[in-house]
Amino acid sequence: MKSRWVRIVMWSLLGIILAVIAAGLGLYLWFDHQVGSANARIDPSIVEALKEKPSTTSTSSPAAGSQSGTTGTSSPIFGDTTTTAPFETPSGTNIVLLGYDKRAEGSTEVTEGRSDVIILLHIDPDRRFLSLLSVPRDLRVDLGDPFGHRKINAAYAYGGGALLIRTIQDVLGVDLDHYMAVDLESFKAITDSLGGVYVDVDRAYNDGKIELDPGYQLLDGLNAERFVRTRHDQNIDFGRMARQQRYLSAVRQQVMTWNLPLKLPGLIKTIFQYADTDMSANDVIKLAYWVMKLDSGGIKRAEITGVTSDINGSFYILPTEEEIAASVQDFFTPPVITTQDDTILPEPAAFATLTVTDLRGTAVDVVDSTGRVGQGAFAALWLDRQGAEVTSIPTGDAPITGMGMVQYPGSRLEAAQAVAQALGIQQVDKSADVDRVTVVLGEDYAIHGYTVAGGISEPVRLSSWQSLQKEAGISLMAPTFMPATFSYNFDHSYALDTGDGVTKPAVRVGYRYKGEDLYAGVSATTWIGAPLAARGIQVGAAGITYTVVGAMNKPDLVWWFRDGVLYWVSNTIFGDLSREQLLAIAISTVPVPVEAEGTAQ
Repeated sequence: MKSRWVRIVMWSLLGIILAVIAAGLGLYLWFDHQVGSANARIDPSIVEALKEKPSTTSTSSPAAGSQSGTTGTSSPIFGDTTTTAPFETPSGTNIVLLGYDKRAEGSTEVTEGRSDVIILLHIDPDRRFLSLLSVPRDLRVDLGDPFGHRKINAAYAYGGGALLIRTIQDVLGVDLDHYMAVDLESFKAITDSLGGVYVDVDRAYNDGKIELDPGYQLLDGLNAERFVRTRHDQNIDFGRMARQQRYLSAVRQQVMTWNLPLKLPGLIKTIFQYADTDMSANDVIKLAYWVMKLDSGGIKRAEITGVTSDINGSFYILPTEEEIAASVQDFFTPPVITTQDDTILPEPAAFATLTVTDLRGTAVDVVDSTGRVGQGAFAALWLDRQGAEVTSIPTGDAPITGMGMVQYPGSRLEAAQAVAQALGIQQVDKSADVDRVTVVLGEDYAIHGYTVAGGISEPVRLSSWQSLQKEAGISLMAPTFMPATFSYNFDHSYALDTGDGVTKPAVRVGYRYKGEDLYAGVSATTWIGAPLAARGIQVGAAGITYTVVGAMNKPDLVWWFRDGVLYWVSNTIFGDLSREQLLAIAISTVPVPVEAEGTAQ
C-alpha cells in the first residue's frame, strides 16, 4: 500500500507541479497552504530523528544532503511577484514514505496503527536516477527495549514515525532526509479524486473481498485498495508489494498522459488532508518537477527478500545482514545507461552478418552489453528461428567494447561455434563462469530491425487466439516467441470502459510463469488513447515503433500500434521478464489468421 503512496504522492505531484506552473503565484500560495497543513501535523520527534545519522552505513553512496527551500512570494521556484525563475534541481535526497493503518486504534498495546507500507525513495540528480526500495512489513528487526524483536511495521505502532526512522537507519544504514506518511484510509479518496485509476490486472482475483477479472481496467478507490492489499496467494507479502508498485506505475502513466488541470486542486487537497510530512512546498515542487522530467530509463526498483519463517506463531521475513547490505547497495546503484538514439549505431560495416544455422537442442543466454535497447531481442529472435532455446536475455552491467563474444562451458565448443556463426561473431571462449552457451553482445555489435517469420504454436496456442479474435471482433497479433518458462494459461475478452460511458473491445491472454502465481500478458484494444501508452524507450523494427515503459531493471510493459489497435506485452508483477525479453515477445508477434468456418477447435 505504501508503494502506492510513493507514486500517488511522488508521481501524481509531478502533474500537480505542471498545474502550479500554469497557474502561477496565486496557486503556489494556495499549494503552500495545503502543504503547510501537513507540516503542522508532523511530530517534532520525527524531525529530531531525521537529524540523527545511522551508526553504520550499508552503502558507499555519497551522503544525501537535503536543501529545503523557503516558502513565500520570494521562493527559488517562482521568484518574486514580477519574475518567474526556472525550477531548481533537488539535492540528493533519501525519503521514507509510509502508509499506516489505524485499525489498531483502541488497543492498550499500541499508540498508533501499524505502517503496512514502507518505501524508501532515493533521488540522485547528479547521476540522473531515482530508485524505490520496498521494505517488507514482516521484516524482523530489533526495536530495542522494552519492545525487543518485532515486525518492522510495529515500530510505527509503538513509537510513531520517530522510532520507525531510527529503526530503518539502524537496520538498513540509510541516512533519511525527509518523511511523508499517509493514512491508508485516504487511499480510496485519493484514487477517486483521480476519477479512478486504470490498472493492468495480471490475473483473476477472488479471495472473498476482491473480485476482479484480468486485463486493463478502471479501478475505483475501493477496488484499487483491495487490489494492492490482497495477499491471499503464493506470493504472500512480496506479491502485495509488487501490486503496490504496479498500481503506482499506473498512476504515473495516467497523470503523465492525461490532462488533469480540473482535477488537480481536489487531488492536492485530498493528499495533504491526510499526509504528514516535514517537506516544504518548495521541496515537493522541486522533487515532483524533476521526477516528471526524468526519463523512465532513470527509474529503478530495488527490493529486500529473504527466507520466511514462523516464530512463536508470527510470520517473519528473515534476510541475512549480507542480503540487506546487497539490497541497499542496489538501491543506491544507478541503472545501466542505455540509449535509443539511432544516430550512434555503428557504421554499416560493423552490423552483424546473420547466417542460417541449425541450432536445435542448444540452450543459449543472450547478454545485451551493447548499451542500446533491442539488440539482445533481435539476436535472441534470430537464434530462436534457427532452433535454439533462448533461456534468458539480460542486460549487461555495463557496455563492453568490441563486437562481443560467445562463451561456453565444458565440452560445448561446437555448439558455441555454431551460435557464433549464426550471429557473425568471431570470438569464442571457454569460461567456467557460464552454465550454458552465452552470447555477450558488445557496443560495436548491431542488428537492424527485421520482419520476424514464424508460426503461432504452443505454448502460444493458435486455436485460442483465433477464437478470441472472433469473439472480440478485432484483428489480433499473437507472439511467435515465448520464453520456455512460460505456458499458456487463460484468455479473456471484455468491454473496456474508457470513461463517459464509452467502451472499447479489449482482450487479455495470460501466460503463467513456472506454475507459480505469476503471469505475463499479451493484450490488445481499439482504445488507442489508453494511459498505459506512456513515454518510454523506443525501439524500431519492421516499420513499427515499440515503446518500453517502466523501471530499467523491472520494466512494466512494451506497447505498440498497428492498424488502429493498441497492443502491449505486460511483465509479471515481480518483473520476471527482462526488457529484452519483453521486446522479443512484442517484436515476434504476427497477425492471427482468420479462423476458417467450421474449423474444429
